[in-house]
Amino acid sequence: MKTKQSYYEKFVEKVQDLRQERRKRKVAEKALLKSQKRYERLVSTIPCALYDYVRWPDGRTRFLYISSHCMDIFEHDADSIIGNPGLLWGMVHPEDAQRLNREDLEANQARTRFHSEVRLILPSGKIKWIELTSMPSGQEFESQTIWSGVILDITERKEAEEERNQLVVELQSALLEVKTLSGFLPICASCKKIRDDKGYWNQIEAYIESRSEAEFSHGICPDCAQQLYPELELTAK
Repeated sequence: MKTKQSYYEKFVEKVQDLRQERRKRKVAEKALLKSQKRYERLVSTIPCALYDYVRWPDGRTRFLYISSHCMDIFEHDADSIIGNPGLLWGMVHPEDAQRLNREDLEANQARTRFHSEVRLILPSGKIKWIELTSMPSGQEFESQTIWSGVILDITERKEAEEERNQLVVELQSALLEVKTLSGFLPICASCKKIRDDKGYWNQIEAYIESRSEAEFSHGICPDCAQQLYPELELTAK
């Protein structure tokens, strides 16, 4: 009788332990789900795409994870990018593709920080600049290091840089023109034509207009009017 009771007590104790373990697991799963939802909510507010990426020695690559903001950057959703490893590589501008592959390979082999800026040709035909940065995560997928990183849309920054560079070129050109007009100008003492750097003599108006924003209008000064049209002066008197 005692043996049966002892067995029964152990059985009940085991069942209680299992129930307790089940309750703990449910609490943990609920907390994990809540944490995942919080993570996804926070990620969705960040103006970039977070990703996990792996590259094999034979050159194969794959995105294991990419956040929902990828739709705004690539015009493709996360499932499409994860399901088609070559999708994003196929969007890279032909002039940037070889450099991106080289930088990715070098960082992967050296296990150092990866960084690159490249252009994409989107499905809509629009060209967009992106910045990719990642580091080894310390985790593996199929014996290969997982790289965790971020992708930023830097199109506006690149356009601003291009505008700034164009402005610098225009200012440098204007400065050269100013220097040209501020140097020694060989001018005819009689007709007042100016000799340019190619040896041709130009009317002073044409010379200055071709090297500045100045425009000329013609009139006649009082001294010249008196010399050329003395009768006007007599009539005025």
